Amino acid sequence: MSEPLPVGAVQMPLRIVVKGPSTVNWTSWMGGPRTDFPFPRAMEEYFLAQGRPAELRVFTQPGEKAVTNLSTWQEELLGFSPDVVVLLSGQYEALHLFLPKWLERHANSLRGRPRRYVDFYRQHLLRPVWRVLSKIQARVDRIVNPNIRRRRPHRVVADLERYVTHVQKLGSPMMVFFEFLGPSARNKDWYPGYAARLEVMNDAIRQMVERLDQPHIIWFPVAEIVEEMYGGDLDLALPDGFHYTPELHREIGHRLGAVVAEWADTQPHLMVRDRDQRPLA
Repeated sequence: MSEPLPVGAVQMPLRIVVKGPSTVNWTSWMGGPRTDFPFPRAMEEYFLAQGRPAELRVFTQPGEKAVTNLSTWQEELLGFSPDVVVLLSGQYEALHLFLPKWLERHANSLRGRPRRYVDFYRQHLLRPVWRVLSKIQARVDRIVNPNIRRRRPHRVVADLERYVTHVQKLGSPMMVFFEFLGPSARNKDWYPGYAARLEVMNDAIRQMVERLDQPHIIWFPVAEIVEEMYGGDLDLALPDGFHYTPELHREIGHRLGAVVAEWADTQPHLMVRDRDQRPLA
């Protein structure tokens, strides 16, 4: 249990927003016990164990694009005024060589209603067409340069940098950008060029963080955690091809929580104070 605050002491809760695609909310595999936390929930667990009040909000959907952040940031962030924004954007853009993203999201959507005509359409038209197009893409992806669409990471970084500019107006919150992993062997045949595109995307986003050169805007490496836990074996870390195991989610959440807590300890408004707003030793 967390330690209670001293009598008469107050502490502002640490406010955190986490945004991104299914990497944020999906475990590999789904359907396990309630203790299979995705990493944002594991962060909450970490802060509770440290006795630090925290409030997390998570905005996530499968296949979320980086550019979407620019149309949603005011609704998600303005009223909440977060201390920390954790952003996983850019991974989805590296997935396909040429297939349109709207078609991929439509083909794999979980929002379909249980209607005969809907089931017939998805089973006998949409999914078969999607599989054929995916096979064609995979064949082409083995032949051409996987990064032939060179402007893609530049557009993602431009969108993210504009997002950072907007968010920093909200009192200069800490911002965390994730390193992306994948795929494991399960999906390499379907997306043979994905790993190469992801490497370029990771480099582009990491270079953006370095160029911004702000101590509260950071790059969060994940591969080194996989190296420690699984000897770098992505087949163990991402059994379904793309998503973290519950164990990896928990470790990421705890380590990210430690990084955020270290920064929060430097923020006067998050320190323990008496009722007259004087810091307590």
